[in-house]
Amino acid sequence: MIDVIVLGGGIVGASAALMLAQKGQRVALVERDFCGSHSSGVNYGGVRRQGRPLHQLPLSQRAHQLWADLPGLIGIDGEYVRSGHLKLARSHADFAALQAYAEQTRGF
Repeated sequence: MIDVIVLGGGIVGASAALMLAQKGQRVALVERDFCGSHSSGVNYGGVRRQGRPLHQLPLSQRAHQLWADLPGLIGIDGEYVRSGHLKLARSHADFAALQAYAEQTRGF
């Protein structure tokens, strides 16, 4: 018996299936090809918090914590490397916007 069917074995579908299974749900993950073989497998692999709208920051922060514990979640390395993110200001207005964003997000 299956409780939940997850369609798509990319990063979102696989993550949803994993979390549901860890909560005790019986999950079937359905993917038309190999898991991670489409968008999730061919992107540049960036995971960022900076530059997100303010309402997304709590979720982004939680995801950041989960990524840090990837080996504990999936039992293998997963090759996640935490690195920086650089955003440059090309004008005084850009600089002011970056400063304002930094102030608004200081708690994160």
